Amino acid sequence: MFKVFYKYSACISICTDDTTILCDPWFSDAYEGTWTQYPKQESYLKNIGDFDVVYISHIHPDHYDSTTLKKLFKFYGNKKIIIADWGDSKGSFLEKKMQSDGFGKFLTVSNNLDFGKTRVNIIPNSTGSISDIDSAILVSSIESNKSVLNINDCIYNESLFNKINNLKEKLNVEISLFCLGYTGAGPYPQTYYSPFTEKEVLEKKAEEKKISFFKRYSKTIKAISSKKRLPFAGKYLLQGNLSVLNKYRGVADAMEVKDFDKDAIVLDDGGDCFFNIETLSVSRERSEKYDLPDIFNFEKIFSWRKNISFFPSNVLLKRLLIQSIKRAHQKSECEVNALYSFYVYDKPEEFLEILQIPKPYDHFESLFTFNCNKNLNPFDLPESVKVHSHVFIESKALFAVLTGLTHWNNYEVGSVYQVRRLPDIYIREMYSYLNFLSVI
Repeated sequence: MFKVFYKYSACISICTDDTTILCDPWFSDAYEGTWTQYPKQESYLKNIGDFDVVYISHIHPDHYDSTTLKKLFKFYGNKKIIIADWGDSKGSFLEKKMQSDGFGKFLTVSNNLDFGKTRVNIIPNSTGSISDIDSAILVSSIESNKSVLNINDCIYNESLFNKINNLKEKLNVEISLFCLGYTGAGPYPQTYYSPFTEKEVLEKKAEEKKISFFKRYSKTIKAISSKKRLPFAGKYLLQGNLSVLNKYRGVADAMEVKDFDKDAIVLDDGGDCFFNIETLSVSRERSEKYDLPDIFNFEKIFSWRKNISFFPSNVLLKRLLIQSIKRAHQKSECEVNALYSFYVYDKPEEFLEILQIPKPYDHFESLFTFNCNKNLNPFDLPESVKVHSHVFIESKALFAVLTGLTHWNNYEVGSVYQVRRLPDIYIREMYSYLNFLSVI
């Protein structure tokens, strides 16, 4: 037996005669409560079925979900957890987090494991950045030389793909099923343009985003040959007052991939649908695109609103921000003049007010402005600037992230804050800067 069962988003179960590996189970709310599943998986504990091993690809909460893991372990018993071995401090991000969550005694940090005649190879996705976190997994049969490759959230990376192809050649295996992303779950464009004052631009940018990820998908499947593909991951809805942004996320339905990839399969929901690696056959596919709601669970209370009982003053937030900048600047990789200006508001209903104001940075006073350029003092503002990002964020949310109660990546992916970027230029190092913007 060699089957891959689809559970939800990036969660699949790889089953052989030797072992069952559950990958990235995510069934609770993620990113401080901003993300949820759709359709909601109410009976996921039973639908997942028993398993022997859990593979966690990286630390993002829609892949490493400690709440779901604890419920699964309570329901099915404790299991072995396998994660990538980075061979340096990078691996400690996930490893330390899992240890602090009480999973340390179940952890195996290794890139090569055998379970009977089932071979498991984990490949870290190293790009040379201190922000590297993701990994891929290749599960193959020593007897049949057939395999399933799961690259999770790994974007196109020639170095990673060369490692995978070299490993494939070394092991002499066929990739029968290639599980990969097909759409983007990030904050662009829905947090960069207003759905009220810039609706046409926002819709255009959302469509461009979909097409760009389709092109990336096509480029990836050309770089790594396979018999069939499972387009998956990035399947979520924003909830609460952020759900007004859902239709502008530029997130495609997996069914759309079948329009340009004849070998793509879209397994149906329910947890019992599978792809048979040995026969290259499918038990049941989804036949229609999802009909997504415009507003979802509007009264949802996000973590920062629940955990912070007071409205932090601007004086306090400015002091925290200055100390955070001093710390983050030491790890900056940015070599151009890229400015951030922060604007804060207290009440959730003010979020919609900001969306309805053209150029809101002209109507509000910034809390503080600084430069990400590692070669200059962050507090000395230059005349010539490559890009200036204006960030609008709830005061409680800013307090929580600056004091280390949460992480900027959770806010970015969760579409927590609005950005007006002048000009609209993406500089990766500028956004990596935020990863270290806290006092601890």
